[in-house]
Amino acid sequence: MPTIYEINTPIFLREVGQRVGHAVTLADVPDSEWDMIARPGIDTVWFMGVWKRSQVAKDMAKGEAWLKAALPDMQDEDLLGSAYSIQEYVVDDLLGGNDGLATARGKLKDRNIGIILDYVPNHVAIDHHWVTEHPDYFLLGSEHELKRHPEAFVQTPSGIFAKGRDPHFEPWSDVLQLNVFSPSLRQEAIGTLQYIASISDGVRCDMAMLMMNTIFKHTWGDRVGDIPVGEYWPHIITAVHAVSPQFLFLAEVYWDKQQDLLDQGFDLCYDKDLYDHLLHGSVHVIKKHLEKPVSYQNHLLRFLDNHDEERVAKEFPLDKHIAAAVITATLPGTHLYYDGEREGRTVRVPVHLGRRVYEPTNEAIALFYDKLWAFIAEKNFAQGKWKLLTATSKLWHHESHHVLAWEWTTETSRSIIAVNYSPEKVRVTLDTDLKKVTKAEDILKGQVTLSEYINGSRLTLDAWQHVVLERDT
Repeated sequence: MPTIYEINTPIFLREVGQRVGHAVTLADVPDSEWDMIARPGIDTVWFMGVWKRSQVAKDMAKGEAWLKAALPDMQDEDLLGSAYSIQEYVVDDLLGGNDGLATARGKLKDRNIGIILDYVPNHVAIDHHWVTEHPDYFLLGSEHELKRHPEAFVQTPSGIFAKGRDPHFEPWSDVLQLNVFSPSLRQEAIGTLQYIASISDGVRCDMAMLMMNTIFKHTWGDRVGDIPVGEYWPHIITAVHAVSPQFLFLAEVYWDKQQDLLDQGFDLCYDKDLYDHLLHGSVHVIKKHLEKPVSYQNHLLRFLDNHDEERVAKEFPLDKHIAAAVITATLPGTHLYYDGEREGRTVRVPVHLGRRVYEPTNEAIALFYDKLWAFIAEKNFAQGKWKLLTATSKLWHHESHHVLAWEWTTETSRSIIAVNYSPEKVRVTLDTDLKKVTKAEDILKGQVTLSEYINGSRLTLDAWQHVVLERDT
């Protein structure tokens, strides 16, 4: 399973240009920059924000206070328009176009790294060419609805259409809703994704659960007619895999719909639940989440940071941040890291901007991530068998609500990862034989003295502390 590194492509290119002293596109990024991305443990790059963006969406975003809050000295050229209000599925010329992407893909392939891109199935930009060429792809509105709810409908050259939406929030102002039940739209989606599969190794599908028949019907009601016989994703994924069998499908998904989308053909699904539990939940809740079958967890995308979330360095104090990063990195499944996570950035950049504020690197966080990625690459846990362990605060008395622990076992080794995810020092026992432990390691400090952690059958951990124990199989 891949470890994915997400970059905001326009910002990445801008900052590379600043380092080399001239503007660059994906076609002429220096090899040294690709070498920096190709760190140990990283094997897939998600180029977020490569598609041609909507001019209408850009104009609508001008003067928005929340954009100025993220970039107080914002200039007109910094505003690109939303990366998810797509005018056309072609790589923007400002980034080097399709040829530039092909060059970048080749450079990364030389470093054994694949690439994934975005696909937005629910909506397109108001100025997308489908509006005039295929108005039947969209949901119609009326004059009455436009007058009463201008926030939800918009007049276009082809008629009044509904704006795209998630049923739990207000409509997105700069996109039009696609009719997921339309057979012709579904066929168009197949063509679009087959094209994306020809220029990349995978796709991250934005808000993928909105395409499910029951959810789409619940969102739009009688406006969309009867539920079709087949679901959207199985039909489309099957058609794409017929041409590109190894193409990776990653679902951004919420509302406990992960298993549904895995059943419909996705390879990976967001694990937003783990993120939320690590930020706000308890060890008990996290452990319950990790008790789900390993066959399911192998298809989850674990993360602490991405372009939709507040930055992890802002939300998590340093000691908690390190503990949470050890947890996510050593669990089964795929792992996502976002550009700036390693550097300890604290300002979340809206996907409308092509520049971000200067923030100095947090050297403590950077050092930790460098060591974490090297550690994960060396251990290669994915080749072993994972098992969740139980920590008890007194010998066989009651389960600890402070410590999370698991082990990875191969034919020749057994690694135990234990994390005290609490602000208190604890002593626990684990349901594995600690007397057979031969080595203790802290990812940041390296090898540590066993006696500092183990006394007989008991393990001692300071607040937010972790340890990796090696024991005989």
